[in-house]
Amino acid sequence: MPSLLRSPARRALLALAAVLACLAVVPHARAAQPAMVKGLQDTKLTLSDDPQDRARFWTHAKRAKVGRVRLLVSWDGVQRTIAPDVAARILRAADDAKAHDAKLIVGIYAAINRKRAVPRRINATLISRFSDFTASMGKAFRPIRLAGYLTWNEPNFKSMWPQNQPRTWVTMSNAAYRSFKRTDPGAKVYVGEPAPNARTTNAVNPGSFFRKALCLNASYRSLNRTKSCRTKLLADGFAIHTHDFFLSPVARRYPSDAWTMGNLKGTMRQIRALARAGRITAKASRNVHITEFAYRTHGSARTPDAQAARWLRLAWNYAKREHVRSFTWYQLQDPGPAEEWRSGMLTAGGKELRTWKTFRSLR
Repeated sequence: MPSLLRSPARRALLALAAVLACLAVVPHARAAQPAMVKGLQDTKLTLSDDPQDRARFWTHAKRAKVGRVRLLVSWDGVQRTIAPDVAARILRAADDAKAHDAKLIVGIYAAINRKRAVPRRINATLISRFSDFTASMGKAFRPIRLAGYLTWNEPNFKSMWPQNQPRTWVTMSNAAYRSFKRTDPGAKVYVGEPAPNARTTNAVNPGSFFRKALCLNASYRSLNRTKSCRTKLLADGFAIHTHDFFLSPVARRYPSDAWTMGNLKGTMRQIRALARAGRITAKASRNVHITEFAYRTHGSARTPDAQAARWLRLAWNYAKREHVRSFTWYQLQDPGPAEEWRSGMLTAGGKELRTWKTFRSLR
């Protein structure tokens, strides 16, 4: 009589048990999605030379359990290296972040096409300068553990990029990616960061911009078979700006190429379509971060505070459902009437708004 341990029936039972155990693990693995990181940006406070300004920012950031702080470095189209005083301020901010259990993500603000009647021509010299500038950033910040770099802020906004040269933007972004990877090999590099929609004539919708930049038609198929048309956008992840001051963050906006909060599901779909077309990697398309979100506190685009607080919670929960990796609010404190953009969760005098109380409670 054969041993029960060696019998065919015993082996079949063991195999079935192994299959059932694997199936049981699948839901648990899906539930192990990392928690969405809460981010905050207030460059004025974070890089201030006044220690009281910096202390105010980091005290509030810690209260809200902020894990990521976004900063932008200005580039004028001429510099080949980051200014030493700017690098020193960011290194100081990195020390502050480490002390408060947060990390910096550093991007670039370059309004190289601002106030130009004729769009600026992007040439090899300009790209070379930018490559050197981003390399100098990588060298300066290699000693610190950044959450990552961002290659370009709002390329679909006319002051940031000449809209008649979208494909050249890919060349520029890729130059930054290579420079960062060469000088700070362990760091992540994120791309995209479009303005959310064509709310004014100063921008085009992100979906349309990225298809043109990557030589794709409306069906995400290559416009032609030439090598230059198959250029990939190098990226470890994709960053987006999703603010919409006039609609609920769960209300869809027309057209779908607008990447506002209410169109987030469609935005994620379009980013994945770029990966299926071979223009970015599948891994990058699944690593999406909202690096700017806010509601304005003054002006024609103002959102009343109570409504902004309700909408903020809806936006946060929507982003979590869509598996966004981080969610960053733009401005902690209103900068005052001299600034056109004001979206602080604290007034210029330091009073807490309802948006701040909501932001602090988000998990």
